[in-house]
Amino acid sequence: EIVRDLDSTLVALAADDLSVRVMDAVALRLVRRLEGHTNTLTDVAWGADARWVLSSALDCTLRVVDVPSGALIGWYSFEYAATSITVSPGGEFLCTAHVDSQAICVWASRPLFEEVLIGAVTDTRPTPLQLPTAMGGDGGDESEDEEGDGGDES
Repeated sequence: EIVRDLDSTLVALAADDLSVRVMDAVALRLVRRLEGHTNTLTDVAWGADARWVLSSALDCTLRVVDVPSGALIGWYSFEYAATSITVSPGGEFLCTAHVDSQAICVWASRPLFEEVLIGAVTDTRPTPLQLPTAMGGDGGDESEDEEGDGGDES
């Protein structure tokens, strides 16, 4: 997969060797080679300001890298691998789709809504994120009529 930042000449490529390559499409040179996933990459996305590259893989992780420094600044794990990721145009939200799910999960960007010191991740394991669950109803049988007796109105 190849993803282009619309405001620059950089492109991000998900490679078969489990790395993400950031290339300058005009100069035809490698800018960064980002490693760390342990299974096939499923998607790559740019952050809203084109400083960050996000990648997801079948190892059930999401990695966020600051391109200018090359530092890993976010590393998260899911119960089910993300198959698609995208960042909202303003950078407020990240949307993910996952294996064995028809849902689209919307995640708020912490740095946008609270003061966060962004630095290199030094953890030895990714931060686990629980996928959202659907809530609703009272658990009752929706086939019952309004009186709850299941009978017909005749």
